[in-house]
Order: sequence, then C-alpha cells, then structure tokens
Amino acid sequence: MKKVLLSIFLIFTMVFFSACGQKDQQTDKENDIQASKENEVPTISVSWGNELHTGIMHVPLKRVDDFKKKGTYFNPISNEQFELIKDDKKLALFNFIPTKGGSEVASLMSQKHLDAAFTSNTAILSAVDQGTPIKILSPIQTDGVALVFSPDKNFYGWEEVKKHIQGSNVPVKIGYHSPVSGPRIVLESVLKNEGLKVTEDPNNSKADVLLVDLKGSKNLLPSLSSKQVDAWVGPSHYPEAAEVEKLGKIVLNLKDFPPAGKWENFPCCVFAAREDILEKYPEVFEAMTELITENAKYTMEHKDDVSKIMAEIIGVPEEAIKASQIKYTTDPSEQWLSGIKVYVDALSNMGKLTGELKGKNFDEVKDKAFDFTYTNKANNK
Repeated sequence: MKKVLLSIFLIFTMVFFSACGQKDQQTDKENDIQASKENEVPTISVSWGNELHTGIMHVPLKRVDDFKKKGTYFNPISNEQFELIKDDKKLALFNFIPTKGGSEVASLMSQKHLDAAFTSNTAILSAVDQGTPIKILSPIQTDGVALVFSPDKNFYGWEEVKKHIQGSNVPVKIGYHSPVSGPRIVLESVLKNEGLKVTEDPNNSKADVLLVDLKGSKNLLPSLSSKQVDAWVGPSHYPEAAEVEKLGKIVLNLKDFPPAGKWENFPCCVFAAREDILEKYPEVFEAMTELITENAKYTMEHKDDVSKIMAEIIGVPEEAIKASQIKYTTDPSEQWLSGIKVYVDALSNMGKLTGELKGKNFDEVKDKAFDFTYTNKANNK
C-alpha cells in the first residue's frame, strides 16, 4: 500500500512540475513576443511629388552624410525604401509611393493606403472635411506658383492678364494639375474676386474662364503646345521649365496675384499624417519633422547644390530650378497661418467645404486639422 501511495505521489509531483515548466516556457515565449513587438521597427508609407514643392525631400536621400552629422537622417535601401535613423537608432522603414497630385494623396490616405504625405494644404483640408482623420504637422515651403501662357505672349502682370481674358470672344481655357491643389484654389479665388465668370462646363460659352483638369502635373507643359488649354497654373519647377524649354511664358508669379501684397510668402504644401499612425508612432514623426526642418535649412543655404540634385531627379535644366522663387520653411508663423486662413475662406466661399469643416471658424479648423507640436519643437518655439 505504501508503495502504491509513493508511486501516486511521484506521478503527481512529476505532472505538477512538468505543468509548471510548460507554464514558465509559455510565459517566457509571451515575454519574448512582447519584447519583439516593442523593438519592432514600423513600416510606414509616405508620398511626395516630382516637383520642387514636395520633391525636395529627395535631397536628404542624396546627401546622407551631411544630414547624418545632424543626428537624424535617411538611410536609402532602394529607390522605394529608406530608413529613418536618429542618434544611430532605426526608428522606421519608409515605403515611398509616388503620386500625381493632392487629390490622389487625399484618396489614398482616406483608404488607409498611405500613412503620411508631402502635399498641398488644400488637399489635406479637403480630406479632413470629408471625414479622414489627418493632421497637418508642418509647412514645407511658400511661394513657387505661377500662371503660364503660350510663349508668344508678350505681357506680364494681372491687369494685362485680365485685359487678355476680357478681350477674348470665347472662354479662356486655364488648366490645373489637381482639383484640390493650392494653385487651382488660388487662381479660382482670384478670378472670382476680380469679377470674372468661371466655369468647368465646356458648354458654358458665357463664362470668361473655363478651368480644365489636366489630371497630373506631368501634363502641364505639353498642354499649351497641344492647344488643350490657353494657359495653366502650376507649382515650381513647371513654370520655370516651360520658359527655359520655350514651351510657355510666365505672365504672373504668385506674389503678383491681386490684391497686391496678399500672396507674398504664401503657403502651399505641407507635411501631414493620419492620426492613427501619429498616435502609434509619435517618436517617428518627431524625428521626421526634425529632418524636414534641417532639410529646409539645407536647401536655402545650398541652392547651387540643391539645383544640381533636383535638376537630375526631375530631369530639367539647372537653370529652371535656379529660377524658382520658392522658399522652404517649417515654421508655422502668423503670416503663414494668415495665408492658410485665406485658403480656408476661399474653399468655404467656393462651396468646397461640405462636411466636417463646413461653417467652422478658423480656430475650429486649426484644432481639427493641425498639430504643430513637433515642428514647434524642431524650430525651438
């Protein structure tokens, strides 16, 4: 009997310690998985265009050593992937997704196919209005927009442009590259404020101006020679390239749009990200904003070098890049915010805000669509 009891006791002991061992192993495994998740580097999709407004983010990928000295830099893996590194620590792997314009960016972000983007502020504002939870984190640049007519035109300035439009027997066709782009919104606002009749209906012969969607910035330059439009408005480098290649003539730079002084140092493109990604990886976007700020400084201090880089990437003469009046900054100054308010008012007056931003005052729009926490820190504000 004693032997039987001893055997039962031994079996019970073996089962007990075996179960404990399995539990310990399971706990260790769970801890390893948790630690792995905590150390996991996120993969984030990002987009910018092939122009001077947003494409300037190519510069850190071409001057890695210069930015590495600052502590935060891109480490290129391929043409479509690069790592974000800060203080020798890899924070994220970025997948680059090329896009044609703000409308496509807004659509991709709303579908969660794109996490972050460098694009026009109006595209992001329109997306927020339609219910996409996005925050504008930082300016990228100001200026760098122009109205371009065919190269045979010999006038410059708003009064001459207006005279030409009013003297036409048919609506003057003016193209734009994206429906919610900054250049398009500015132009339409100016035309209407100056008393000109604007339409997008090709059958409306009573209008002064027919706005034409050219469906992408790559279609700006050929649209004049093909007679698709009489003029177009677009971001740098396209106006400058049109002049250098004798495909067009700049008849109005942004700073000369009416009324005088209103459009000086005027905002256009921004850096923005989806709120769910921001909340999940705040350290990534803090570092990214630091890098964008350093890039803005670099581009303004090394214009010749940047002209060479961007001319090669875009595929235009350096002369076209150097002719641009664009300025790079990540500082959301009062002047910059005043410019954003002009955009918001224009979008509202044109009936383009129909959702969550409809009827909101500017302070409410700022709370809904902007978060300058990271860029203020990067700019020591």
